[in-house]
Amino acid sequence: MILNETSKKTLVFITSCLLLAIITFFVEYSATTNFLATLSFTLLVLMMVFNFYLNDNDYFSPLTIFSLMYVGYALGGYYYANSGGDFGRFIEFTSIPQDKVVDLFQYALIYAFFSYLSFGLGYVIFKQKIAFIHRHRSGGFWPFFGQYYLLLVVPFLLIGVVYWYWIALVTAGGLVNMLLYFQAFTHLVSDAGVTTLPYHFYHAGIYIWLLGLVVTGKKVGSTFILLSLLGMVIIMSQGRITVAITFIISQLFFIALIDVRNRKKILFYFAVLMGFAFFVYFLRLLSNGLFIGAEVDLVGKGFLKEMIGRGNVADLQQLVLIFHTFTLDKLMLGATYLDWLRNTVGQFFGFEPSSVGLMIKSLYVPDTSGAPVPGAIGEAYANFGVAAVAMMFFIGAAFAGLYRFVMKKGSLFLLLIYAVFLAKFVFIYPKVDSTMMVNFLWGVMPFVVAMLGFYLVFLFLAPLMKTQYVKI
Repeated sequence: MILNETSKKTLVFITSCLLLAIITFFVEYSATTNFLATLSFTLLVLMMVFNFYLNDNDYFSPLTIFSLMYVGYALGGYYYANSGGDFGRFIEFTSIPQDKVVDLFQYALIYAFFSYLSFGLGYVIFKQKIAFIHRHRSGGFWPFFGQYYLLLVVPFLLIGVVYWYWIALVTAGGLVNMLLYFQAFTHLVSDAGVTTLPYHFYHAGIYIWLLGLVVTGKKVGSTFILLSLLGMVIIMSQGRITVAITFIISQLFFIALIDVRNRKKILFYFAVLMGFAFFVYFLRLLSNGLFIGAEVDLVGKGFLKEMIGRGNVADLQQLVLIFHTFTLDKLMLGATYLDWLRNTVGQFFGFEPSSVGLMIKSLYVPDTSGAPVPGAIGEAYANFGVAAVAMMFFIGAAFAGLYRFVMKKGSLFLLLIYAVFLAKFVFIYPKVDSTMMVNFLWGVMPFVVAMLGFYLVFLFLAPLMKTQYVKI
């Protein structure tokens, strides 16, 4: 018997629910903290309902991309259920009574459930299934760009890779040492007194190259893939795993959004890339241990403790800290949603960086540790308390509206910018907060500035070439 798509989806859904139910039963049976696994199960089922049945089979939509990182809350519920009272390193910095921590963990999962429900409803109510169609007139900028884009790509890539090699020499004595101690890159650069800003030439060059290939209808070949992966290595050598992975993910999203026929293949590449990210994170822990001369336990629960207990996924312990800190009389009332602007423009006027995580760090966390990250729903609670559930509805609606606008517009230039937004903001947003907008801006602005410069050159030359121009 051959099953149709709906039957296949239902079979996968039922099978997944049964497997999760069995796992949940055994976790609850041996749990040191009750109900966390059960609450995690309900959250996962809710997320599957939205993504399997209310998402138009669009697994590159903001709803699905947001959901990928949001799964961390459910994973945390299963982990903390059997953690034996070890509720994460940030909780250890506080004096919150353990029984209150348990109550707040349960509350956090309930809050995560209703926040996702609200976000999902906001998205599905305002979504619209649209296939991207590149709309442009014959003549004008795009033929000009397709003919000459390599004149910008080649020097950009050369500047970036040469500078990367020079940085390796002055900071670590060579590429091998820099890659070996990549976790300590920030300290090495600080000690050498150098900047990594010229790295952006390389990544802007890759984006321009990808856009040029699509505009001219050329195949994404092995040369482009290898040099794009080198761009990932350049970022990863700074110890910035997430930024490096999302550099490649943004390109995969761009190709997937252009043509639905690419999507199954892109999903496979995406899964491989995420597996690679976990492997590199494992290497980063080893690199850190090697640099400071300490042993690192990464076997069994040791790895889960590093991933979940140390806040490297969307994390329940961060919500506990937020519930404990931001009481009704201490809510931020939307102020933190401007922190991304303060952290970009404000630094030129002497303003110190600000975020919910930094506020919590100043209260509980010693200087020897980094700041916790509140996640999208944690930041929303810090601003609006329980009304944050309604805020997530508007965020879901905004994501749906933006996606619909970009797909309708039919601009490849705008679509690539959106793909970077999807990878560097929407994907990371559940784990961090709105300050990830800075991550998006640094990811896209060098490319945008270069493209606008290219467009100005075209406007100057267009009268000489006796051709009409069109908007990009």
